[in-house]
Amino acid sequence: MKPTKLFKLAFAIALILSVAPRVALAQQDNPPVYIVQPGDSLTTIAYRFGISTDDLINANQQIANPDLLDSGMELVIPGLEGIHGVLDTKTISYGENLSGLSQRYRISEDLLLQLNRITSPAELYAGANLIIPQDNEQPQITGQASLAEGQSLLELAVTQGTDPWVLTASNSLNGTWDALPGDILSIPSTTPPDASTDIAPAVTGVKIDPLPMVQGKTIGIKVITNSAVSLQGSFDGQELQFFPDGENTLAALQGIYALADPGLYPLQLKGTASNGTPFHYEQMVPVESGQYAQDPHLQVDPATLDPKVTEPEEAKIRGIVSKITPEKYWQGVFKAPGYDPNWITSWFGNRRQYNDDPKVYFHTGLDYGGGTGLPIKAPAAGVVVFTGALTVRGNATIIDHGWGVYSGFWHQSEIQVKVGDKVEAGQQIGLVGGTGRVTGPHLHWEVWVNGIQVDPSEWLEQTFP
Repeated sequence: MKPTKLFKLAFAIALILSVAPRVALAQQDNPPVYIVQPGDSLTTIAYRFGISTDDLINANQQIANPDLLDSGMELVIPGLEGIHGVLDTKTISYGENLSGLSQRYRISEDLLLQLNRITSPAELYAGANLIIPQDNEQPQITGQASLAEGQSLLELAVTQGTDPWVLTASNSLNGTWDALPGDILSIPSTTPPDASTDIAPAVTGVKIDPLPMVQGKTIGIKVITNSAVSLQGSFDGQELQFFPDGENTLAALQGIYALADPGLYPLQLKGTASNGTPFHYEQMVPVESGQYAQDPHLQVDPATLDPKVTEPEEAKIRGIVSKITPEKYWQGVFKAPGYDPNWITSWFGNRRQYNDDPKVYFHTGLDYGGGTGLPIKAPAAGVVVFTGALTVRGNATIIDHGWGVYSGFWHQSEIQVKVGDKVEAGQQIGLVGGTGRVTGPHLHWEVWVNGIQVDPSEWLEQTFP
């Protein structure tokens, strides 16, 4: 063969090889399809999947205007070898991890990491959005079960409505003999459950509301189980308090500190199932800014800023509101304690500075306007646990509503209840005044949840837990 013919043949082979990948992309059988979400653009979608916008446009000739994408539009995503079905956007629930997601959706961990461009396990925090291939031809893994001592895989399969060979394949076992007593096995099903976790077989769901968490807000944590469990937990090192809240449900309420730095914080659950099996799980959860306003500079009596005065008073209050009463006294939403529920002169969370003090504080409650002598009413049922005169807070009353929830009422001209009194929602407990660190008569109302001051206005609008 002449050199020119050899050159032409080599050139032709090189040309075929150079275009082969793009041809393969265009002709890929059952290519994955992404559902456009609100706020998506071609650029953000291409970046998310690590492809060029040109490849995305070439694979989707139906795009009339690349600058306009309708939410809900289906786009073929080229170049994702080994991935099929609809690429759904899923918000990760607390209790879901990479291994569990891999088993549940029948996709390898490596493909999940590649598809979502994940480089660190910390990116799988509760509330994160992941792209998950939904392949209708594959049953999802929607439950867990533990192999008991002396129990065969066949016996476990019968109790779970499946067969041992499906369990073997779903859990990557070498054979039906490969499972050991105590192993936690994934159970496939064609019916998705209401909730699922990778924490323990006894824990079927964890609901956190709201997620992401927000500075200064109250969060509710509900743990749903399929049997009795003993449960403890902590958020950023602070112990959570769990109480029964219906059948097989434990609930905890926790305040998020209003000056907490936005970012990821550890939420830990640990306990023991009814069969004596212990479990422990920790996952990061996000806290976002509350976007609080800055109040004008305030001038107050310097004595009310003296740490020798403020610190003992703060310690006294924290000692009172840190005690946990297992009984829940309140029902439903709280009622506004001020004379006029719409006359709010200062909102919770506003950033403040006093006199020449460079320290940044935050407003720890709601201020209700009004003159001296206007009535103050209990926002919810509870027990009075403190009354007395304080330097900063003036004439003060604290009500325990149970479950670690407290209300504080500062600056009163007159206190009309005493320690030990049981009060009902709407009952008069005192009169508005101007005592303590104030610039004028008003009612300052605080709500504490598990030792943290929270926005009282959300307790006027929604039911906790």
